[in-house]
Amino acid sequence: MLNQFKFWWKTFKSTDARGVTASLAAHSGQISLGLSQGFSAVLIPKLLESNLTSIIEASWIASLGVISNPLGSLIAGSTAECFGRRAAIALATLPHAAGWLFIALSTNISMLYIGRFISGIGAGMANALYLYVTEVAAPGQRSWLASCGPVLVSVGVLCSYALGALTTWQCTAAISIAPAILSLALTRLIPESPAWLARKGRLPEAQESLLWLRGPGIACDTEYRELVGVASLERHKDDINLSSAILRPNIWKPFVILFVFFALQQMSGIYIILFYTVNVLKDIGADIDEYVASVGIGVVRLLAAILGAICAGHFDRRTLACTSAIGMAISALLVAVSKRIIQAGIIPEWIPIVCVASHVGFSMIGYLTLPWVMTSELYPLRFRGVMGGLTTGIAQIMTFTAVKTYPEISNIVGIQFVMLAFGVASIFGAVFSLAILPETRGRSLEEIERRFSLNFKYSRANDVKIFLVSKFSGCQVENPIGRDNPAFQHDTKSDDSCV
Repeated sequence: MLNQFKFWWKTFKSTDARGVTASLAAHSGQISLGLSQGFSAVLIPKLLESNLTSIIEASWIASLGVISNPLGSLIAGSTAECFGRRAAIALATLPHAAGWLFIALSTNISMLYIGRFISGIGAGMANALYLYVTEVAAPGQRSWLASCGPVLVSVGVLCSYALGALTTWQCTAAISIAPAILSLALTRLIPESPAWLARKGRLPEAQESLLWLRGPGIACDTEYRELVGVASLERHKDDINLSSAILRPNIWKPFVILFVFFALQQMSGIYIILFYTVNVLKDIGADIDEYVASVGIGVVRLLAAILGAICAGHFDRRTLACTSAIGMAISALLVAVSKRIIQAGIIPEWIPIVCVASHVGFSMIGYLTLPWVMTSELYPLRFRGVMGGLTTGIAQIMTFTAVKTYPEISNIVGIQFVMLAFGVASIFGAVFSLAILPETRGRSLEEIERRFSLNFKYSRANDVKIFLVSKFSGCQVENPIGRDNPAFQHDTKSDDSCV
């Protein structure tokens, strides 16, 4: 415990303290995202209990907060590319505030639909927050700072659950406007991303921003020179459009990996449990007040998110993702079989509730957080905003499909079969994490980009992914990748060309 305290104290006393502060200020918008995600879990049961809506209408209320997410992702990606990362963060606060205002003043289902749709646009723009944090954080701090986003999302979810248990849904919506205003104010205090400024040719501003974030020193000068070099190369590639660049390995490889990562995330049931917490607890036969239990699960989610942020600074991505998937698989499978075991009197009735909380906790360690974080890490600078927006847009369409269809599927096949499907998907997720997921922890964004530009081979003997620089002949590569790792080898005898 003392060592952990010394680590955090040293971090905030270092010259990178401003970078940490800027990242956390940008992440403040995640609270609004958490409020939006958790709101349907407390709103829908109250509407159903009051006979104000049908099950079909309730599923639309939940899913309309997701269906507009892809629109928000595309808006955020375009804004971040054209006007800057900070502008995209500020713009994301406006749909949140407007959506919550609509919901708070709602007098009919149509107004709820409109409010949820508008706030969903703001939720979809969250990729701009990760993009900013990824670019301003120092390489050694990027992992845990990016993981602080889910912590603040969990704060928002917990606040939504707690407010739903204590007050009306109209008051919950009105109070939820405040974090959006706070985030907008904090955005005025942080600098623009040095990477974006350098790519736009605004080098003095990029240097000033980097000095603000890092402080003067050799490390800052080195980072600035590398940033200018990469940005110069990217500006020379401006004539390359996305349609032709998509065929390049440093674009299509990250896209395919992230697509599968997000698909497994959805199939493991993370967002279904998040959006339908109270309903899921009712379906598994929870013998306590569902609203109190949902607050308890919100607390578990927050604590697990904090643990995940700490672990992100000490463990690699693959370890966290695999551990997360295995934990979710065990939890979901236990819920699937617990009903029959309870009827036989073998285990107490509270075990399924613990398993649902365990599923939520394990998801926060890796599978809920890592796909969003890695979206801002894997793509090259030139297309990071656009491809990040496109990827998260597709992921949010998956979320909409899962959230919209869950009530009908659950009514047809039952909660036990649904949980069984979640468990099987999580097992596949563990295999994917070990076999395919690339490692990004502790590596600069430029190094990650270069790795995807190289040939890819998989070593069964080492059970690691190996990016090989092949076919080198008289071709000098500055800072060749993997020089300190025996799993990365350079073949200088293969061919006369350089790839």
